[in-house]
Amino acid sequence: MANNKPLIFVDLDDTLFQTARKMGQGERFPATLDVDGNPNGYMSSVQKQFVEWLIASADVVPVTARSVEAYSRVKLPFTQGAICSHGGVILTPDNQLDEQWHAQMESDLAHIQGRLQGLSDTTLQIGTDLGHSLRGWVVEEAGLEHYVVTKRNGDDDAVLTEVLGVVKSRGLLEDFYVHGNGNNLAFLPHALQKQRAVQEWISRDLKINGERPRLGFGDSVSDLGFMTECHWWATPRVGQLASRVVEALIHD
Repeated sequence: MANNKPLIFVDLDDTLFQTARKMGQGERFPATLDVDGNPNGYMSSVQKQFVEWLIASADVVPVTARSVEAYSRVKLPFTQGAICSHGGVILTPDNQLDEQWHAQMESDLAHIQGRLQGLSDTTLQIGTDLGHSLRGWVVEEAGLEHYVVTKRNGDDDAVLTEVLGVVKSRGLLEDFYVHGNGNNLAFLPHALQKQRAVQEWISRDLKINGERPRLGFGDSVSDLGFMTECHWWATPRVGQLASRVVEALIHD
């Protein structure tokens, strides 16, 4: 039987919850755990109410840059499956790897296998040469390298902007695009996009349920791609995307 409940695609970090340092005063509700099992991501009261409303009212699909392992530490009661690793992984409702999509990614990402660790190492060395303390790694899922992530160990996000400038000047990002937001700098192959995975999800859903209302929520400019696959989309009032909209449409 066709399902006519709304289908909602939603980013997680900084959309439904955030780290404690990004929150003001008020009650905090744990949403994620670190690798040691301690809370490290929190919802405000309004965010908690919003999540409860979403899950009660619609089929909710998380769309996240988080790896499958990091997604497993999100303690919100999603039941539809998820899109992880910037679109590189589709999880089934029982949180198992969707083999069909994984096979597609194996084909699409074959040309960058073996390149990502070198790119990560070079980026960290550039940081060291500039006098900055960085950490970074290659996100890998089911034996397939997906993308490079780099973070700074201090408090100044401008450090990553400086490092990115040097990486670009050396011509190291051929075949890659950049996602940067706060303390997160990622180098991603063009084939790896949240939008592509959402398009696949929608294609499958249309065959089962037909056309139904689709809503998209995200905080980053990089979320716009998947959000535009929806009939309506929205963004938190505090975030990268909201700031860009205000700058472009109000301040200008």
